[in-house]
Amino acid sequence: MSRRTQARQRKGSGARSPRRAAKTVVRNCGIGEVDLRVAIIDSDRYALNAINAYLAWDRRTRVVLKTDYLAELRAKLDEWREFAYPDVVILDANYIDGVGSLFSAISELRRSIPGVMVICLAQIVDLNRMFEAINGGARAFFLKDDLRLHIGWALYFSAIVDKRCFFISSGLVDACKKLSHARLRDTKLLPGPRNYPGLTPRLREAIILYAIEGMRPRLIAHEMGISEITVRDYIKKAYRILESAADDCDYPADMSQQEVAFMRLTALDAIAIECD
Repeated sequence: MSRRTQARQRKGSGARSPRRAAKTVVRNCGIGEVDLRVAIIDSDRYALNAINAYLAWDRRTRVVLKTDYLAELRAKLDEWREFAYPDVVILDANYIDGVGSLFSAISELRRSIPGVMVICLAQIVDLNRMFEAINGGARAFFLKDDLRLHIGWALYFSAIVDKRCFFISSGLVDACKKLSHARLRDTKLLPGPRNYPGLTPRLREAIILYAIEGMRPRLIAHEMGISEITVRDYIKKAYRILESAADDCDYPADMSQQEVAFMRLTALDAIAIECD
């Protein structure tokens, strides 16, 4: 047993403040290496469609079910047994009411789907929901507002990083300190969005509306209150900045300029592959 492991055991089961490891060893985006089958259960139809749209752009993920009813997932189990089960279930933590209900739902999913990774998303901080998710064996608990268009990268990191880690997003750091659970000894904080020098807020807004949301320059001009000529100039500048940014990703030759821009705009900072 390592000294580090012995030290952790002496500290007990209380949560410790998550931190980023000094050694960052994962930056590659994993295109061609990771292919995650994803089922989404979310009672918020807007969130359901947004998550589905962002994952549809991401070549590392394939949405095999999107629904606001857990029963619909149960009905697919026999079909998946003959074909392939989902690798990930994204579960709306606010979907199920009642004490212990989230714990039961996660436990059932893990029993029914071999090796599944359950990712809980929540609209607000809820200590009871977090504890049930941890106790049920969820892989991560994220706030929706912390993820938004970065959902694909959150799933990628959750899939490749040390499985002992329990992932949280930045808005849950303080809540995590208030909980006591053995799994929280290995809390992993999801990194923040990658920054690109020179990509100002206005340039970022224009390229996100264009490359991610799929809006035409004329509509972007109306949305941002500027001329269409200015919008087109913003888009060209943003593409140049993104294309000149160095990263370790191997982008397939058939990826369009828009797809590569999507991957870079939604990218998270590098992360250590082991628990912090």
